[in-house]
Amino acid sequence: MKQKIVIIGDSHAGNSAAELQHSLGSTFSVSSFVKPGADMKVTVNTVKEDIEKLTSEDVIVVWGGSNDNGRNDSKEVCL
Repeated sequence: MKQKIVIIGDSHAGNSAAELQHSLGSTFSVSSFVKPGADMKVTVNTVKEDIEKLTSEDVIVVWGGSNDNGRNDSKEVCL
């Protein structure tokens, strides 16, 4: 079974999974959940069920926060 890399983010993460998959080749399975314009709390909560299925061998990349900038909501995002 391939190790999974999941990218969760706002519009800044767009197309990142395809580029990373191309760079890594078939060694890993790369996917992404991108929600343009959403803050991180919404983005992470949207995919919570999916990321709970990952194993300790898998990797989650959380890429975003630009929509939260200036709100000081960093303590609100929980995985």
